[in-house]
Amino acid sequence: MTTTISRTPDVVKPTAGTLPTRTSQPAVPAAGAVDFNLPATGTEQSPAFLSAIDCAQWLVRAPLANASLAQPILLRQLSLLNRYALPPGERFAILEALRRTVCEVQEDAAKTFAGRPLPFAPAEQTTLEHTLELWQLLAQGYLRCFAALCDAESDSSGALSALLAQRTLAVFADWQVDLCRGEQLPDATYWKKLHQVFFAAETLCIATVPVIDTMRHGSTQTSALAAYAECQLLSTASPFELPARHLTWVARWARRWGAKLDLLKAPPDDIRNRAVPLWVDLDSGHPASHAPQPAGNGRWLETTELRKSLTARITSLEQGRAPAELQLGDDVTQPVAGQLLQLVLQRWCAGGAQQREERHAASGACRVVAGFEAVHFHLSGRQQFRAPSRDDTTLRREREEFETFGDRRHSVEARAAEDDSHIENWLVMDDWRVLNESATGLCIARPMREGVRVGTGTLIAVKVGSSQRFVLASVRWALRGANDMLLAGIQLFPGEARPVAIRSLDPGEKDAAWRQAFALPEIPALRVPASLMVPPGTFRLDRRIEVIADYKTQIVKLFRVLDRGTDFERCNLYAPD
Repeated sequence: MTTTISRTPDVVKPTAGTLPTRTSQPAVPAAGAVDFNLPATGTEQSPAFLSAIDCAQWLVRAPLANASLAQPILLRQLSLLNRYALPPGERFAILEALRRTVCEVQEDAAKTFAGRPLPFAPAEQTTLEHTLELWQLLAQGYLRCFAALCDAESDSSGALSALLAQRTLAVFADWQVDLCRGEQLPDATYWKKLHQVFFAAETLCIATVPVIDTMRHGSTQTSALAAYAECQLLSTASPFELPARHLTWVARWARRWGAKLDLLKAPPDDIRNRAVPLWVDLDSGHPASHAPQPAGNGRWLETTELRKSLTARITSLEQGRAPAELQLGDDVTQPVAGQLLQLVLQRWCAGGAQQREERHAASGACRVVAGFEAVHFHLSGRQQFRAPSRDDTTLRREREEFETFGDRRHSVEARAAEDDSHIENWLVMDDWRVLNESATGLCIARPMREGVRVGTGTLIAVKVGSSQRFVLASVRWALRGANDMLLAGIQLFPGEARPVAIRSLDPGEKDAAWRQAFALPEIPALRVPASLMVPPGTFRLDRRIEVIADYKTQIVKLFRVLDRGTDFERCNLYAPD
């Protein structure tokens, strides 16, 4: 028989920002001697405010409009507050007064580093460090209030315990989002603390007690379990693989739908009509996964209701309904919304991401060129790009010269007469180490500060081992690894890429500029169509494109986007009649 964590029968609905009054509820069992490893408190140095009223007045006066200036100010005050001895109720009221301002400053600060390539520039790195420290201090403040109730002999107000547990876990969720924006994975310490807080809430029987969090959920009820599930959903979605905009959407959905997960102490008896549950060990330093282990303090997160909701939304999108109508967000667009919902449906409710090809350990060196223009430069034989001539006579003469002598006038060795201030950057080839590989991908690593910046969606060219040929690829994810290493997963594009020049022939675009591009061949055995790798923003359905390769001209039309990155679009094409 499946055992479900029991819900507290008395539902209390405290108002956000206020301290709930104590009721005559039966005493709940204490969580035991829970050690949250919090710093000692004293009265030696006080913050600028010692009450919620003083805090509200301080917020009006403090210069918090600029995130880069506001973060150090908030960091100092939260640090002092966490080390100053205060009654739990007053501390909680102060934190509630600070919370909205902290979250607004953090959201503004994240724009500095979200979606940026690694390694971050000094200003980006500083902002990220301040952001993560601020979340840690805010979580620590709420945790101190919650710990005071956990250590008490009894708590006559289950609503207060539930509210404090939810607030603590909600800060962990916001903290995790900015870790992902900073291309980091939460470490074992993060997960152990998160599990510890939730286990204490479960022991106090308040994990599912409804509370109100106006700032994050409006008037919709939430709970400690919902915030905990939000953290697990975000992790399971592999957010480090998502562009910054899509990460924002998935984080929003995880927040909205965390309440759809139920907590079980044993796996569901009948799984025929159920989604695949998530499993988490509350004694571990790891997030939830779809692979239960025989030992540990395990719990199952039932995702069947979430699967129903996702499936219904996917169907509605296919029928033409707008994402905003389905509460996906006013900024969410199609067809990306449907594709992203399919992705999270697989990772949240259907057993996780499916490996298309088997990966195996590998070793050896590889060289990488990063960036659209730099890749074009190297694949062109280290020739600087120049617009083709449009005069037929000149084009024929240049083709004859090319076939006889090669394009010597524009080689690196003869570029003295050209503006080559940017060529020095294109010449850079970074040394990486291969960690594992599959038929169409590699996982590679290098020291963080020893090379050019790369990020999710960057077009690169890779030369593995002793190979003399570059293979076109894109960075699918980039992460900060241990020991200040930069890790990257890359997707290889099959076929030998040819550097070409393209220009649009659409009506009204007379004398359109020539731009760099790459032609990738059709590979029937792999069912890979011929495609063009073009600069971002080029694609438009049935757009006519003139392509010149080796002084030969072809007219094609773009059909659909096969892949998209930060600096490229890979488009299917066909020859017009």
